[in-house]
Amino acid sequence: MDWISNLFIALLLTNMSGTLFYFIAIIFRKIWFRKDARLIRFSTIVVLCAYVVPLVYFVLRISRQLDVDQLGTINLFYNTPRTIELFATMGRVWVGLFLALLAYKLVRRIQWALICRGNIPEEDEGVKRCFAQICSELGIEGKVILNRNDSVHIPCVTYYHGPVVILPLNRYTLEEAEIILYHELCHYVEGDLSLRTFGTLITLLHVFNPAVHIMFKHMKLICEISCDRVTCEKATHRFSEREYFQVILNMLDESKKKERYQLFALAEDRSNYERRVAAMGEFQKSGGFKKGAALALAACFLVGSSITSLAAGAGLATAYEGFAESTSVKMFDESDQIAREELARALNLDIDDVVIMDDINMEGRGRTIHIGWNVRAGKTYMSGGFTEAEGNEVSVMVVGDPADIRFQTGLKDPDNIMWYAEGEDVISHLFEIKMSGRYYFFVVNLSETEDLAIDALIAK
Repeated sequence: MDWISNLFIALLLTNMSGTLFYFIAIIFRKIWFRKDARLIRFSTIVVLCAYVVPLVYFVLRISRQLDVDQLGTINLFYNTPRTIELFATMGRVWVGLFLALLAYKLVRRIQWALICRGNIPEEDEGVKRCFAQICSELGIEGKVILNRNDSVHIPCVTYYHGPVVILPLNRYTLEEAEIILYHELCHYVEGDLSLRTFGTLITLLHVFNPAVHIMFKHMKLICEISCDRVTCEKATHRFSEREYFQVILNMLDESKKKERYQLFALAEDRSNYERRVAAMGEFQKSGGFKKGAALALAACFLVGSSITSLAAGAGLATAYEGFAESTSVKMFDESDQIAREELARALNLDIDDVVIMDDINMEGRGRTIHIGWNVRAGKTYMSGGFTEAEGNEVSVMVVGDPADIRFQTGLKDPDNIMWYAEGEDVISHLFEIKMSGRYYFFVVNLSETEDLAIDALIAK
């Protein structure tokens, strides 16, 4: 259960990083980026990367490194029994949604692969020459192939045994073919196929976050707008912007069916077409951004997002610590509290470094007790008290992970004497009860920087 709990926490942190960057990107897009498709595309890539890097966690750790008094005391992967149960449940929900969406994506991909089986090589010599010339201009000779398919209704570029441009079985003039091929090949040159694949993986990882799906839906339009601009800039000697968008409009008029499977098509629907035309006109009207201004805005975007992420991380740490504290030790009596203070005094520890765990009922003879704790760096975890009679034996075996972290484990007796063994990896010891009274099982993590996951078996 621990692994799925920690998996959900990691996903939660990356969700925070990505979603913060996404909202910052929206603000920058509304104020500064809206006239420059290249900057919008760049911000989208940054947001996608933020969804796989738990930036909130890293900036939190860096902030704690700067505070010597707090060094090693904050760890968002610290779990109490109740948080483990909660996050494990949410993790299982995530796994279920992930598998459901993955199955849907695989079915759609298989359906598209079956359609692509009908690909046939281009036979029109004029179109083949035009394709070869454009590939030469873009420096991608031999990297992309050209096919026709009677099940495809709009020209598109996709992966099928390698990158391929697929044209419907329509007759195009050389001018139309030139515009169509330039557009689709610019998608390949810009890396839009890889970007779309990366975006698909992000939607799978964060299937429970609506913001990811909204961003992914808009990403395709952003890539089309950016491709429009790149195509018109690279092919100024071949066709005008008016000719370019007229061909796209003709494709919309001729299309009887909306394509559902391919990664990028020349045109999808009229509303997106109108947005693309408006975006190109707005860019031309403003003249675009100069490179220096673009870089400055990009730097501001990254810094602003990172600062926001840092603030959110600090807030999350405070909230998580309170939650962990409220779900860890609440049901110990006064004698257990006194035992905690005595243990801290005997081991020369700060009282705050000793944590009583109430998740296990230690009372009763003739049974084996299993304990799983994640002992934070420099902390001492102790069980609730249990009563033993003189002459009894208590067998303890503790397995630590990572195996190279030293720790102590043992029993505190009624006279406040600590009977313990010290070592790494696996510690096994048989404790003979010398006097009747109340005993406490404890584990001391001797590392000041790393947490220790322990599995203990206590036979009484």
